[in-house]
Amino acid sequence: MSSAQRMFEFLVNIRSPELFAFRDKMNKKIAFFIDGGYFIKRMKFYYRKYFNGCGVDLTPQIVVKVLYTFIKRHRDSLERQDLYRIYYYDAPPFDGQYREAVPKLEHRASNGTPSTKNFKTDPSTIFQQELHSSLKKSRKLALRMGKLSKAKRWIMDERAQKSILTGEKDINELVPEDFYLDVKQKGVDTRIGIDITTVTLRKFADTIVLIASDADFVPAAKLARTHGVDVVLDPMHGDVDQDLQLHIDGKKSYDIVHLLSECLAVRPTTTPNWWNENR
Repeated sequence: MSSAQRMFEFLVNIRSPELFAFRDKMNKKIAFFIDGGYFIKRMKFYYRKYFNGCGVDLTPQIVVKVLYTFIKRHRDSLERQDLYRIYYYDAPPFDGQYREAVPKLEHRASNGTPSTKNFKTDPSTIFQQELHSSLKKSRKLALRMGKLSKAKRWIMDERAQKSILTGEKDINELVPEDFYLDVKQKGVDTRIGIDITTVTLRKFADTIVLIASDADFVPAAKLARTHGVDVVLDPMHGDVDQDLQLHIDGKKSYDIVHLLSECLAVRPTTTPNWWNENR
């Protein structure tokens, strides 16, 4: 046996308190796994509800700033300052052309044919592309991209549905802006599984935080917990899939209104009941 091999075995088998402390410190790392589509959806919901007309746009750069504020809050709360990596899962935006769900009001009197929408110039497409560009430049963040399914469909948004149900709007008064194009992502759940399995089995982190709500994370969360990893869920105050709820060690969400106010540097235009100016 060479001297190098003997030294390695000595270091592996040594039982000193100092080495145990060193190993413990090395294992106390945290990793984050973020469902990008869900994260943006929740951000925009809170921005529309509490910051409408505030005079400051929710830009991709602000979103990244909010994301890292989330990360810091969790690291402080869980006493895990050593960040292994942030995994952010998303897919490229659809930038093709697609016929709109209903005709524009001004066209109904003539031919009533829906127009074709060019998503390449759509603000939401540009926003997502700029966000991905910003994330690629971010510290200790891995942008994991899936693909878009070929199947697409228009879905009426919640505000339009509510207007129809309350009688505020007639179904014949619906406009293209009352619908959004639903395009499913492919390959994201596979990437999630591979990444969490790798982090778990290679002991890159002893704590992982999931910012998500659906069942895509369930198989990987089960495996991580089986191997002793602490799995914390942050659903951003949203509804959580029951299967996911069963396979976590804890749940923690922060005050998104205060986080947005801090990153936007403005007060909310509509203050929630729990708002504390001095917080």
